[in-house]
Amino acid sequence: MCAAQLDELPENNDSPPEKSGGGSLLPALVAIILAPALTVGAMFVIIKMNKPVQAQTQQVTEGGQPLDMEPSGEEKSYDLTGLITNLGGPIKSRYINVELKLEGLAGDFEKVLEVNEHRLRDRALSILGQYTYEDAQLDGFQERVRVDLKKGFSVVLKKYRSGESDLIRNIYFTQFVVQ
Repeated sequence: MCAAQLDELPENNDSPPEKSGGGSLLPALVAIILAPALTVGAMFVIIKMNKPVQAQTQQVTEGGQPLDMEPSGEEKSYDLTGLITNLGGPIKSRYINVELKLEGLAGDFEKVLEVNEHRLRDRALSILGQYTYEDAQLDGFQERVRVDLKKGFSVVLKKYRSGESDLIRNIYFTQFVVQ
């Protein structure tokens, strides 16, 4: 070392005072963490406020036309004819032939059943095909068929129900033949 450099050295062995960077780092960290959190929170509130309100009751539509499912107060009916199928069991030459009159109160009762006739026919034929000739010989068979058909139709038409009431209120047999 040269003499000029020695003169510049501090006379005591104390090291130069260190700057504490901890105090100035805290506001930067707070800004880095809080800024995105506040931005996300503000966006959530703005989106929630501007979201359109959806209607409370959704109308059931078929083919783009809203259907009137409110009870009209008057009984409406629909005929379901030509339900013929083989009875279950070992003898397949036995069959059941049923024709029905379905009644309900919904405003568009006939339209709903017309649109879903293929589903109702399928359900009715599958229910009727499960019975055997021996079942048909038992007392109360016709009432059992009525109850089973009503339950089956209720499942098919459940999207058209309002609350717990079934769309089809009564099922009447206009023909009931077991042969």
